[in-house]
Amino acid sequence: MEMPPSHTRRKVCVMTIMPSTARCLGLAMLVLGVTTPATATPTAPELGHSGRWLTDEQGRVVSLHGVNLVYKYPPYFPAAGGFGEKDAQFLAENGFNAVRLGFAWNAVEPQPGVYDDNYIEQIKQTQKLLARYHIYSLVDSHQDAFNESVGASWSGFPKWAVFPDGLPVQPNPGFPAVYFTSPAQNETWANFWHDHAAPDGVGVQEHYAAMWAHVAQRFADQPHVLGYDLINEPWPGWDYPTCFPKGCPRFEEDVLAPFEAKAMNAIRRVDRKHLLFYEPALTNDFGTPDWMPNPTGDPKAGMSFHDYCFGKVDTCVTNGLDRAAADGAVGVVTEFGATTDSAKLTSLADRFDDHMASWTFWSPAQNQTPSHPQKPPTGPNLMDPAIVRPYPQAIAGTPQQWHYDTATGTFTLRYSARRADSGQPFAGGARTEVYLPASNYPGGYRVESQGADVVSSPDARVLQLTTIPGQDTVQVTVTRR
Repeated sequence: MEMPPSHTRRKVCVMTIMPSTARCLGLAMLVLGVTTPATATPTAPELGHSGRWLTDEQGRVVSLHGVNLVYKYPPYFPAAGGFGEKDAQFLAENGFNAVRLGFAWNAVEPQPGVYDDNYIEQIKQTQKLLARYHIYSLVDSHQDAFNESVGASWSGFPKWAVFPDGLPVQPNPGFPAVYFTSPAQNETWANFWHDHAAPDGVGVQEHYAAMWAHVAQRFADQPHVLGYDLINEPWPGWDYPTCFPKGCPRFEEDVLAPFEAKAMNAIRRVDRKHLLFYEPALTNDFGTPDWMPNPTGDPKAGMSFHDYCFGKVDTCVTNGLDRAAADGAVGVVTEFGATTDSAKLTSLADRFDDHMASWTFWSPAQNQTPSHPQKPPTGPNLMDPAIVRPYPQAIAGTPQQWHYDTATGTFTLRYSARRADSGQPFAGGARTEVYLPASNYPGGYRVESQGADVVSSPDARVLQLTTIPGQDTVQVTVTRR
């Protein structure tokens, strides 16, 4: 979660389950009266994209609603914080079909060229657990302000890659303001962008790319892997003043893109099928123009971007989606929120619906006591119901509009019955799937559809429709009973 320079906030995502008592998300299961699925067996669907739309192997347009799962305390993997079966069940039952699953380079490669495969296996086990509930994982190399030795609140990147050239960490008012104040912080980033030699003589960027190949190789054949998020919120270092207010094309085009291209090329040597998500500069989180190109022109590329624009929500999401589309990539809002204000979260989710955008929320457990990650959740630690909402998880056609009225519970969806990739009609039997939360429709729901038949059972959590032959447009309205 990112805040403007006038704020200070630590990023933390903690979801915990005790053996006898459901905590955090598990406790919310009891609050919302959610039941667990009878079966949870994985298939192996692979997601690609057609222009701005994520697509599945049938060619249906897929939308993702998800959460971030990043455990920022040693040993840096979610199970150590208590994430387990009940959490995955809760996510699936509440319609979440994606998780941005973070790992720490610091833990993957504790010494130059030395990899901790046991750590990677811990991340993989969480991914496999999520896959059993048909939840896609976006495997994310996560950092915030590099390393604790230069003012970060945690060490996402390893100490051996830190080169502050003797400059002081102070003044350090905390994350994220440290980016704007600390000489050591900005010098470390400058040396990273200049590919400073690590202690073994190999450039730090080469180490980073090789690390990514080592990680990706272990996920290449796993089901329900959305792809790889190359780096969380890269900071320009000393060049950051050039990013305000008009963005920093020199940094993104000449420095950041070549760096991310190294990681993309390394991953492609071991995994040619999953999507590669590049990220623009952190400053774009606050609404500066985005100049980040598709680093390699890879046809299976996506842009991971964040929306902390607050009063300028549309600016951030429009910048990201438009920039991705211009480069032939698919855009996904991989962070937003960082608040427990239900009204703000509802407004954000409404705006993303307006743009028909996929997203992963930061974060499902706003634990305000980070030194005690096992503390039972109270109030703001629970997932906000504002983001548990109806949406089309898969459309046998091309979306045109959807909207959810939180006051009345009315959900509307309109889509073309033609494929996003070719403009041709779908073959008979292709199903549109709309998730409808039990908590939003406690007494059940009614469906009115034009151009499609309802083929799911009454009040099913996933409404299923098939297009009537010869119909070009489908209109669906769901209301509470």
